[in-house]
Amino acid sequence: MAKGQQAYKRIVGTIMRQIFSKELEPGTKLPPERELARIMGINRTSLRTALKQLEALHLLDIRRGDGIYVKDYLKNTGIDSFGLLLSNTGKDGLNWEIDRYLIDEIWEYWIAIEPEMIKLGARRLTPMDLRKFMDMIEEEIRSIHNRDRIVELELMEQDFIADLTNNTIFLLLSNSSRPLRRKTVEMFIGCIDDDTLRSHIETKQELLRELMKGSIDAFDLAERYRDVLASYRELVKKSIF
Repeated sequence: MAKGQQAYKRIVGTIMRQIFSKELEPGTKLPPERELARIMGINRTSLRTALKQLEALHLLDIRRGDGIYVKDYLKNTGIDSFGLLLSNTGKDGLNWEIDRYLIDEIWEYWIAIEPEMIKLGARRLTPMDLRKFMDMIEEEIRSIHNRDRIVELELMEQDFIADLTNNTIFLLLSNSSRPLRRKTVEMFIGCIDDDTLRSHIETKQELLRELMKGSIDAFDLAERYRDVLASYRELVKKSIF
């Protein structure tokens, strides 16, 4: 990566972190461009590139002849901005410890959304789809001691469910939330022992088998999995609070 490009990405990440952590409150006026470049240790060309990206994300309001103001991200930006910050955490010197209350909100969001995608997607499952899904779950069992692979398989299953919905909004929402989902899965997989992980995988396997046998329908499957997710939320809360 070119030095200038790396520098502007670092500044984008730094200012985003300050906004999302509320170090920079809505309405805050940033220092003039020349001073901000000096504070950030970056040339003005790279700084302008960073500021334009932040403006495009609706995080900053650049008023010609007046100054640069922080916007209220809760009222102006979308989940893509938060996902970008999560994606860049740990890169280019950007470190950000996510607020534990925000982590719990991520879980609350996912408990509300994923079962609804399951309800829609499960109605459209073909025998081939069921086989593909079961193959992913069986690979999880074989990969029980490879946590990194488990994370990837969990995300693949989530993406598969989104694809099954064949709903543009769900698909776009799934795409935008991928960094957020990855962080959630990594945190969950990282805080449980092997026995709990195996139980989690086997629960999914059993629910899918019941669906295949006709013992449960799409609604029952989704609501039972919602209960499972709620129990995992409590596990994560115990590990972070």
